[in-house]
Amino acid sequence: MRSTNPKTASTARATSTAGGAAPVRPRTPDRAQGRTQDRATGGARPGARPRPQRSGSASGSVSGRGRGPAATTARASRGANGPRGPRGPRGPRGPRGPRRPLRISRANPRRRARVIFVAILFVFTIFAGQLLRIQAFDASATQEAALFKRSVKTTTPAMRGQILDTNGQVLADSVERFTIAADPTIIPEYIVSIDGVRTKVGVSRAAADLAPLLQMTTAQLTKLFTRSGTRYVVVKKDVNPAIYREIRALGIPGITGERTAQRIYPTSMALGQLVGFVRPIDQSGAGGVEEMFDTALKGTPGVSVAERARDGYIIPGSQRVDTPVVNGRDVKLTIDADLQWYAQNALAKQVTAVGAESGTAVVLEVATGKVRAAASYPTFDPNDLADAKPSALGNYAFNDAFEPGSTGKLMTMAAALEQGVITPDTGVIVPPRLPRAGTSFKDNEPHGVENMTATGVLAKSSNMGTMLIGERVPPTMMEAYYRKFGIGERTPVGFPGESAGLLAGAKDWVSSRRYTILFGQGYAVTAIQQAGVFQTIANKGVRMPPSLVEGTVNDNGTFMPSTPTTPIRVVTQDTAVKLSRMMEEVTGKDGTAMAARIKGYRVAGKTGTADRYDDKLKRYNGFTASFIGFAPAEAPKYVVAVFIQKPSAGMFGGALAGPVFNQVMSYLLERTGAPPSPKSNLNYHVWADKPLSSDDPTVISNARAKRDGL
Repeated sequence: MRSTNPKTASTARATSTAGGAAPVRPRTPDRAQGRTQDRATGGARPGARPRPQRSGSASGSVSGRGRGPAATTARASRGANGPRGPRGPRGPRGPRGPRRPLRISRANPRRRARVIFVAILFVFTIFAGQLLRIQAFDASATQEAALFKRSVKTTTPAMRGQILDTNGQVLADSVERFTIAADPTIIPEYIVSIDGVRTKVGVSRAAADLAPLLQMTTAQLTKLFTRSGTRYVVVKKDVNPAIYREIRALGIPGITGERTAQRIYPTSMALGQLVGFVRPIDQSGAGGVEEMFDTALKGTPGVSVAERARDGYIIPGSQRVDTPVVNGRDVKLTIDADLQWYAQNALAKQVTAVGAESGTAVVLEVATGKVRAAASYPTFDPNDLADAKPSALGNYAFNDAFEPGSTGKLMTMAAALEQGVITPDTGVIVPPRLPRAGTSFKDNEPHGVENMTATGVLAKSSNMGTMLIGERVPPTMMEAYYRKFGIGERTPVGFPGESAGLLAGAKDWVSSRRYTILFGQGYAVTAIQQAGVFQTIANKGVRMPPSLVEGTVNDNGTFMPSTPTTPIRVVTQDTAVKLSRMMEEVTGKDGTAMAARIKGYRVAGKTGTADRYDDKLKRYNGFTASFIGFAPAEAPKYVVAVFIQKPSAGMFGGALAGPVFNQVMSYLLERTGAPPSPKSNLNYHVWADKPLSSDDPTVISNARAKRDGL
């Protein structure tokens, strides 16, 4: 083997370069292996293990790349003599010697200690600053944040107020119920005492213990109790408080009960459309009185806050009440539940019997305008909304607008009496047909020329006679009377979805409308509005706007009455008394409402038959048959209005609505103990007592209308 003396290697490299031969760059194994050579010696470190020489070297080159003076001279020579020539042939590679150990630099230990100390001091300073900020400057905020994270806010629902009838009978109530929930992660910890030994029984025993109380199977409960990925599972809703107390007594961990309320309606279908209902999802009012007084009824829920431990349980004694529960106020209606039930049944039977689409029956108290009954059919049961039809959810008495027909003639007659156009005995010559505005009008039943009185025109419900009387009152004045009677505006009741009806201004009473309005076609009313017209006449000419609510009762029992309605004088007492007496002939032997007569009592009323406009078909389709009246006529306490919509068996109000009026009014007279009526001292006639002449200036006729330019 060749010697690895560094001096020899350097001399060889220098000699080779000086000889002028093409320099051959020696292979540098140590550099290729990433090893570090000693810069001072240009070769191996003093005392290092000698490196073996490559065998087969053709020249004096060494295996390591030198860094001494000779090597420097060689590199300079190559640069001066031009580019490096081709590399000479390599000899065979000998065995590689062992690797040199990696040289590790040993730094100054004092310097390292100083660096570590500075780093620790820096970190400590940051921690100290944060601690100072948290404890000195942000202490309260930090404490509040921590409290917030471990606080549990619980909302206790307020009990919804009751809805009562005028006598205090409950129409809607809320009962306490509980929603049972489970935490599947805790139920396995259920422990019971078996033979005096506390034993963990887990999910299976919990399901078995709860199944009979909740009326569920153990399989159903086990499935709920083993649900993964959640800590809250609703087990059952609307659980009775007594059952909930039994569940709590079991002490099953993870089983909780949330206090809720269930709305119930004892009167069921009789008052469903009037009382309304609540939405199951949030117990808010939807329809009827429930919606009208939702804010008063629902009250204010209570809010309490408690702290919980890391395991999720409430810390005893940590609970505080932020907002106390304020239960909803009770709402007392003007409705008489017994009367409502009676009217509802009578109406339902008649609507079914005549194959009608729907029906409405309204009872108003004459002196006050209070709504004592507002029955509609078909109806629905608010206890079972799943079976309710959308069309039945409203109340027809307030929501349904229709043309009144001949019951509207009452306003025409009132205006004519008030303006002095007629008296009850004024003669009227009624022709078979009456041409007006390009239309030939006629009555429902064919007849020849008839000599009637104004009373007879009302009793026989003559359209042409009413036209001859009504056209003598200017349209603007007639419109003013209609509006004073409450037509064309919503009542102050404020019932959800209430219709205002429809009454065009006098300037739009053109063509045939100018005349059809006079006998109840060409404008629209609601049942409650039209009942109010008759209440005005029964109350001696004073309209009492209808009211539905007596007042509210707060949580401590204090009654707060509703704002009373303001009376409106529509016609004089004299006009009202005369018109009332004229209406008695409607139920007389020559009238159109024999079915409405009540033995022993004088009954004043008016029949109505009107074409019914169909919004879907955009044309008239079917009829509205009605009768509205009051009794005893000399001292009436109640007005009863009955409307039958689109009957398939018949069309006249006297025959279809009259029987329902008879039943409801008879019930009222009997219940109130009204004494039989005395004979009237006002004798009005239906027919003229002598032949009438169109030349007579006191007689109303078509010939006179022409002379007067009407």
